[in-house]
Amino acid sequence: MAIPIFEVLERAREGERVEEKTFDMRIFRTAERLRKEYSLKYDPGNPVPTDDVMADRVYQAGVQLYEEVGTYCVDTGRVLRFTRSEIEEALAEAPSELVLGAGSDKARLVHLSCDGTQEPGIFGGIQTAVFSSEAMASRIISECARDKCIDGVWGGVVTRVDDTYDMVAGTPAEIYGYRKNIELMRKAVAAAGRPGMVVVNNGPRSIATIAMVDEERGLRRTDGMPTSGVSELKVNYDDLDRVIYALAAGLPIHGAHISIMGGFSGSLEGAAIVAVSGALQVLLVNHADLVGLGTVPFQLKSRGTREGLWVGSIAVQAVARNTHLVLSGANGDHPAAGPGTKQYLYEAAAGFISNTVSGGHQWGGTRKFVIGRTPDYGTPLESRWMGQVCKSAAGMTRAKANEICKYLLSKYEDKLKDPPAGWTYHELWDMEKGRPKPEYERLYREVLEEFAGLGFNIRQWEGAW
Repeated sequence: MAIPIFEVLERAREGERVEEKTFDMRIFRTAERLRKEYSLKYDPGNPVPTDDVMADRVYQAGVQLYEEVGTYCVDTGRVLRFTRSEIEEALAEAPSELVLGAGSDKARLVHLSCDGTQEPGIFGGIQTAVFSSEAMASRIISECARDKCIDGVWGGVVTRVDDTYDMVAGTPAEIYGYRKNIELMRKAVAAAGRPGMVVVNNGPRSIATIAMVDEERGLRRTDGMPTSGVSELKVNYDDLDRVIYALAAGLPIHGAHISIMGGFSGSLEGAAIVAVSGALQVLLVNHADLVGLGTVPFQLKSRGTREGLWVGSIAVQAVARNTHLVLSGANGDHPAAGPGTKQYLYEAAAGFISNTVSGGHQWGGTRKFVIGRTPDYGTPLESRWMGQVCKSAAGMTRAKANEICKYLLSKYEDKLKDPPAGWTYHELWDMEKGRPKPEYERLYREVLEEFAGLGFNIRQWEGAW
């Protein structure tokens, strides 16, 4: 990268000292000024925008905001800043493709263009789920991994260590629990016949995440290291621990930053600007090879809102059109509705489609927005849905995606404040047959037919059922 990691750390120690609230207000004031300066305007009638000129202006505003505001290190109270030439040099040196996984299970992720025909990489599974037992975790992860439309799989954590002791975050048990979980994941994908498949997991603390690295039984160099910033445009030493370890050990880095609609970015247009700035932060500060960006509402617990689709789509389009970065978007991976409901499938599909046509891979796994303490809250069907919809949407135009997403919004938009909770794996899945129970499969087939009626035929891949 253009800026060595030790130079990043030096700037975190020696940069301008400011109060955190002062930094927050800088983001707000700068985003508001740039929104007006670049004539940016949210269009609720088109949740998947097709205006290339607008996307390019969002990109220009995002670069300018990051150059002016920089990144705040919460541990030092200092601001890291980068010049325009440093930003451009980092962009020029960034990879345009990334190969993860091993053997026949390798996944090649390339820079995607808007309206492109290249299929995105899909990292399914139930992200950061809590599992009731090691046996259940192994079963669910393995069943997800059998789907050939999935290139990698996210894991979660078993709530009981060795099915006996509580796994308490922030304690030594967290380290042991995540280490055991990644070993379990490796065995689960091997049992699915995909031993080289990418596995992804991320502990609450860097020490738990780093403890998962092990070429034989844990995270491999072909899997990579997850890392993320703190919204908005912040970073902490715990996250930089992951970065410097990954760089020293030779692991590719999956980085992500999410802007907050209703946060210090201010307006919806401001959230799009900050999302672009966040992608630059992930590149320069976190040294990411796979750059994740997107947005999330401050209040509604869904990444499938009308506003969220627009902000996430135009931010990904902005970076996809103006760089060669390998991008992952956040739209769709956290619906408000729970598994086993049509609303879950509608919300997720709207996000998946909008992200794919905008130029993003789908890296975040899938799950209900708030899992809470409910164990086994999801099934392999939602993971399959992510892979099928995203890969089937490759080659779709943004105009067609916009029409489909407007239809989908009409089906769930008024229900986002009171979404159906859905059901757990045990209520939705026939464990003896290894497939959805008849009523869930029937609901899924009905939605497939509904999409076919919209002119979107979702392809079927070889799977677990």
